[in-house]
Amino acid sequence: MYRVTIAYGHPTDPTAFDEYYTTTHLPIAGKIPGVQRFAGGKCDSLDGNPPAAYFLAEIFFASKDDAAAGFGSEEGQAAAADIGNFATGGASLYFSNEDITNP
Repeated sequence: MYRVTIAYGHPTDPTAFDEYYTTTHLPIAGKIPGVQRFAGGKCDSLDGNPPAAYFLAEIFFASKDDAAAGFGSEEGQAAAADIGNFATGGASLYFSNEDITNP
């Protein structure tokens, strides 16, 4: 599997971020071709300190080539362009191969 992780910084208006993400952005991003699995959630901490990011989204593809094709597609470009509409805390993208899994 090949994973794209998007770390969203803390937004200026968390309620607006949550609403836009679920009602507008997810339907756009859900059209990216080649997606095998999606997972996302708000960040938390175990020690009570504020987490470094507000929300993490993980998008899984069968291969790096599939990820490149998905994000290079019209649907992938639309999803990327939409990030600026709600991610007031910024967003960082990380690309990684799933080299190790357990179990």
